Amino acid sequence: MIKKSLPVGIDDFKKIIENSYYFVDKSMFIDELLNKRSEVTLLSRPRRFGKTLNMSMLNYFFNIEDKDNNKKLFEGLAISNTDKMKYMGEYPVIYISLKEIKVNNWDLCLNKLHLLLQNEYSKYNLTLEKKRENQENAILDLSKFLYEKYKKKVIILIDEYDTPLVTAHSQGYYDEAIFFFRNFLSAALKGNPYLEFSVLTGILRVAKESIFSGLNNLAVSTILDRDFNHFGLTEEEVEDLLKYYELEYELEEVKKWYNGYQFGKKLVYNPWSLINFASKNELNPYWVNTSDNSLIKELLDKNDSKVIDDLKAVFSGNEIEEVITENIIFSDLEDVDTIWSLMLFSGYLTYDRFEISDITEAKTYFLKIPNYEVKSFFKNTFIKEYSHGKTAMYFKMLEDLYKGDVDRFKFKFKELYYSAVSYHDTGDSEKYYHHFMLGLLLILGDKYIITSNRESGYGRYDIALEPKDKRNYGLIFEFKIGDKTSIEEKAKKALSQIKEKKYDTSMKNNGVSKVIKIGMAFSGKDVVIESEVDK
Repeated sequence: MIKKSLPVGIDDFKKIIENSYYFVDKSMFIDELLNKRSEVTLLSRPRRFGKTLNMSMLNYFFNIEDKDNNKKLFEGLAISNTDKMKYMGEYPVIYISLKEIKVNNWDLCLNKLHLLLQNEYSKYNLTLEKKRENQENAILDLSKFLYEKYKKKVIILIDEYDTPLVTAHSQGYYDEAIFFFRNFLSAALKGNPYLEFSVLTGILRVAKESIFSGLNNLAVSTILDRDFNHFGLTEEEVEDLLKYYELEYELEEVKKWYNGYQFGKKLVYNPWSLINFASKNELNPYWVNTSDNSLIKELLDKNDSKVIDDLKAVFSGNEIEEVITENIIFSDLEDVDTIWSLMLFSGYLTYDRFEISDITEAKTYFLKIPNYEVKSFFKNTFIKEYSHGKTAMYFKMLEDLYKGDVDRFKFKFKELYYSAVSYHDTGDSEKYYHHFMLGLLLILGDKYIITSNRESGYGRYDIALEPKDKRNYGLIFEFKIGDKTSIEEKAKKALSQIKEKKYDTSMKNNGVSKVIKIGMAFSGKDVVIESEVDK
């Protein structure tokens, strides 16, 4: 039997149905939307979890244009067996997607938006003047025209509404963008007499005071809510897909790689990765390679002690506890707590459960890495961050350390460190180098239990790596800072401290017989390493 083609990179509902691509029926999204019927609904979900395809489906379902042909698209789908078919083809629809508005300055952003809006205007032989007032009122004016033409109120669909704002923030023109888009969206959605209802999708829920000021008719659903769970793939849907393509034997590996996201109460798989996997029959990181991943870069650049400690925890398979901010204010991005919220809503982390404080009523979420695909992304990001283009040497350096070849490790580390400090601002405290080394070693989390500042023997070591396989070498690091004339002595002192305070006590009590003790002293771009290896 010839199998249906997989819609890799195709998010037009009509194209998928008419060309008989493999399709997972999400049409009951329409039923829930009509049942809950809010004037403006904002749905935030991670990228490539089916937002654009679902919005395209809404367009073809409600659009009064070509309604007879569009009705055929829904034959056999779940929605066709409901009373909601009476709404099919009953409304004029304005449908725009802002997901491609990713440019490096405000003028280009405004020009790209104008072209997008003009394309919508051209469907009705209209011209949009390139004046600020006309652009801000473009959707309002078009909805008035459509209302007068069809004598029916208009449905407005705006896909990836937050993409221009996220880009504007990263490219330095956020103030111009937020001022314009606040007026643009308010004109379309606030007090628009021609509006039947509107649906917006995005990754983030941008704070109401930032962009939806005065909009009292806004209903919001995020990944933390239990409603509108028509994004991503359920386990049953994944099993059906794998069975259809005769890949069911891969189910356990597929779970490991692409499952683990929690939307409300449901566990879901990443659809982009599943479709690509089924197409190529190769377990690879597909989703994480479709973005510039600027958020994680910003996270790493902070070199914050809490960030490093939390990343160490999630790398080791543990949960971290964070208070999550649902309303993102871009001016708060310097706040590390906001970064965790961004990571959660963007799909880099997921949550297991939450607790509500009896005193403050704040929700604390227990966050973790959702699956191996995302974990591999974090790992590769750390590699890129710390190898500075010398990836092969970085891997060999860690391999030398793992095998106990300390002399080779020292040689490679010094070369990498010299490159690294031209990128990282050298610190004037031991804490800076502690965090730098911890970040560099984190990708060893699969082989070691990594801890820092823990008591053992007669004091607290800086970093320890206890091997999960007790036959391998354990590693203990102690760090000092000094000047060029003292760092050799400081390195010897660091090594002596490990031995004198018996920092290897805890590790040896746990059955590790061989321990490598490493004392390191730093001064700007200079580093001296002293070591001792148990025989």
